[in-house]
Amino acid sequence: MGVSRRKGLAIGLGLAGVIYLGAQTQGQQTPKGDQRVQPANGTTASVAPGGFAPATPTIVGTIDLDQVFKSYDKVKVAIKEIRSAMQVRKGELMKLDDQGRQEIEMMQKFQPGSPDYRKHEDRATELKAKIEALKEQAEREITLRNAETMATLYREVQLYAGWVARKRGITHVITVSNAPPAGSDPNTVLAAINRPLVFADPRNDITNDVIYHLNNVYNGAASGNKAATKAAGTRQPQAAGAGAGAGAGGAGAPATRQPGEPQ
Repeated sequence: MGVSRRKGLAIGLGLAGVIYLGAQTQGQQTPKGDQRVQPANGTTASVAPGGFAPATPTIVGTIDLDQVFKSYDKVKVAIKEIRSAMQVRKGELMKLDDQGRQEIEMMQKFQPGSPDYRKHEDRATELKAKIEALKEQAEREITLRNAETMATLYREVQLYAGWVARKRGITHVITVSNAPPAGSDPNTVLAAINRPLVFADPRNDITNDVIYHLNNVYNGAASGNKAATKAAGTRQPQAAGAGAGAGAGGAGAPATRQPGEPQ
């Protein structure tokens, strides 16, 4: 059908220039036994009794959303489901197209203007209209499904980014690209030059932490292993499990419970 949305899921990652994360770090400790989540550089300020709370020190972390989406197993499942839906629609279109070709072949066997000629001509015209209508409908459905799926997946990534950031004492997380520019590709060099962030301390990058916990919970839900959701030794935010599906209408919205709250 010619509808390739591979990059639409992969990664309309420009959706989020900055993820604002609340600075609820007081009294939170790194989960025991989980060396993947390390505290960030900096400290949090205490609230003066009976006074105004001082401004929280800004500690900026980074995340490579492109890498997160490429490494999140649920994204791979979602892409597979959308491709399967596209193949179904493609099969329907090909079937109608074959019928249209047959009608044209039959039409050419009769004298133009004859009743049989007009019958097959009308049928071919009708099939052509059906093909165009089905094609437009399929494009709308795939576009909507892409958008809904990507929105659900992004909310899950944002949820876990916030949870990891608070555990590490990070107050703000900005998106970056950890891919180095390639000298053989001028476009990657230009993209690197145009990035607003020139340097970020890699110790405050939470990309791998977020990928680990997303996949840990998703794969644990997919296999029915409830214990996998507690791999960090503490309560984690709950993303939609495999049983809910990854596509539109089956992606399942993330839990409304705030990250870090008891289940």
